[in-house]
Amino acid sequence: MSETYNPLRQSAQADKFQAFEQWLRDNGAQFPLLELRQYDAATKGNTGDECSSGSSSSSGSSSFASSPSPSSSSSANEEKKESSPSPSLPLPPSDDGSSEMRSVHATAAIPPQTTVVSIPKRCLITVEMGQATPIGRKILSSSLELDAPKHIFLMIYLLWDRKVRGPSSFFHPYYAILPASLRNMPVFWTADELRHLRGSHLLRQIRDRIDAIDDDYRAICSLCPEFPAVASRDDFRWARMIVCSRNFGLLVDGRRTSALVPHADMLNHRRPRETKWTFD
Repeated sequence: MSETYNPLRQSAQADKFQAFEQWLRDNGAQFPLLELRQYDAATKGNTGDECSSGSSSSSGSSSFASSPSPSSSSSANEEKKESSPSPSLPLPPSDDGSSEMRSVHATAAIPPQTTVVSIPKRCLITVEMGQATPIGRKILSSSLELDAPKHIFLMIYLLWDRKVRGPSSFFHPYYAILPASLRNMPVFWTADELRHLRGSHLLRQIRDRIDAIDDDYRAICSLCPEFPAVASRDDFRWARMIVCSRNFGLLVDGRRTSALVPHADMLNHRRPRETKWTFD
C-alpha cells in the first residue's frame, strides 16, 4: 500500500506532537536520529507487535540500541499471555484516530551499536507508580487474582493519573498523543467485522481476551467501589491495549519491572528482534 507522509513539524495538527517532543527534550531525552511522521492515509493497519516487554527504577534512563542481541526472558507468564500476534483491519474513515496515524522514522542510516533513543526515568511510568496509587495499594493488600498484574498496575496509573490530575499531570504531553481510538485492535472490532472471521479459531481467542479483561475490571470494581468513577469498562479495555502494545520489561537494580516508555513505545522491530533496550 502506498502512503504519503508529512514530517509533523509541517502538519496543521502537529501541536500536540511537537509539545510531546519538547517535553521529552526538556526532561533530558535524546533522539537525534529520529523524527515523528504523520501519515495522510486513513487506512493503515497496526504495524507493531500487539505487545512488547520492558521495566525501571532509581535515577537514570532507558536506552534503546540498534545492535543485535540475544532475546531476553522477561515476565515469562505475563509476556506469554500477551504475545500472540493478532490481525488488523483498516481503520474506517470515520474513526477518530484515522487522521492521526504517525510513526517514528530514522533521519539517516543508523550504524550497528548506536543508541537511537534515551529516555530519562522521570518520563517513565512504572509498575511501582501504579502500586502507589490509592487503588493500587488496595489491590496489593488484597488477595485479588488478576490476569496480568504488572500490566494492571501500569493501567491503574495511566487511568488514575489522567482522571485525577488531568491536564496538570506531568505526563499530560504523553497522554495527549496516545491514540484515542484503538479500532484496529480485535477487542474493539464490531460484530460485522468479526463475521469475516467466521470459522476461525481467532474468534475464540478474541472472545477469551475480552472476557479476561472484563473479569479484571469487575474484580477491581468489587474491591474498589470508587474505580468506576475513574474508568469505565471501555476505558479499561483501552488502557489494557495501550499497555500490552507498548510496555517494556527492564531490569533495574536486580529487580524486573515493566514500564511505559514515551517515544520508544512507537518504535517497531522485527521478530526475532535485532535491537536491545536497557536501563542505565
